[in-house]
Amino acid sequence: MKAIFNREFNSYFTSMLGYVFLTIFLLLTGIMFYMVNIGYMTASMTGFFASVNNVAIFFLPLLTMRLFSEDRKLKTDQLLLTAPISTKEIVLGKFFAAFAVFMTGVVITLIYPVMLAVWGSLPFGETISCYIGFILLCSLILSIGAFMSSVTESQIVAAVATYGVLIFTMLLNSISTYVSNEAVVNILLWLSPLQRFSDFTLGIMSFEPIIYYMSLTGLFLFFTTMVFERRRLR
Repeated sequence: MKAIFNREFNSYFTSMLGYVFLTIFLLLTGIMFYMVNIGYMTASMTGFFASVNNVAIFFLPLLTMRLFSEDRKLKTDQLLLTAPISTKEIVLGKFFAAFAVFMTGVVITLIYPVMLAVWGSLPFGETISCYIGFILLCSLILSIGAFMSSVTESQIVAAVATYGVLIFTMLLNSISTYVSNEAVVNILLWLSPLQRFSDFTLGIMSFEPIIYYMSLTGLFLFFTTMVFERRRLR
C-alpha cells in the first residue's frame, strides 16, 4: 500500500493537479476567512467553516476525478490488478494519497486560528471540533469521488457524477422543508452530511456524527474495492 500511496501522491505534484488544488483551496479559504472573521471581527470560526463546507463540495472532486479513471483509460490499471497486492490496499493507497493532499491544505489553514488566538479570544474547543467535523465531512466527499472514479474511465464523467451526488445531499435540507411527514423529514435530515456538521459547530463531540461520517466513508471505499475486485476476477 505504501508504494501505491507514494506513486499516487507524487503524481499529484508531477501533473500540477496538486498545486492547482492547493491554490484554489487556500485562495477560497483565505477569502472566506477575510470575509467572515476579519470582516465581522469575530474569533468564532463556525461561520468560516459553514461557508467553506459549501465550497469544498465543488473543489474536492478535483482530487478524485482521476484517481482510478486515469489508470483505467490508460490501461495501467491492469498492472495494478495483476500485481501481488490486494484490491483493498490499492484503493486505500490511492484514497489516502488524495486525503494527504487535502490535509496539506488543512494544515496550512491552521494559520487562521493562530492569528485569531494571537489577536483575539479564540474558542479553542469549538474550533477543534469544527476542524474535526470538516475533515470527516471532506473524507466522505473524497470517498464518494473515489467510487465514482472507479466506475468510469472518463475524468469528466467521474467529476460530474460526484457533483451530482453532492448537490443532491446539499438539497436534502431544502427538500425536507416541503415534506409534511415527520418521519420522512427525520430520515432526510439524518442522511444529510451537512446537517450532521451542525453538531461540530456547537463544539459538541458526540459519537453519532463521527460514526456517521466514518461509516459512510468506509461504505464507499468498500464499494470501490468491490468494483476493483470484480474487474480482477474478470
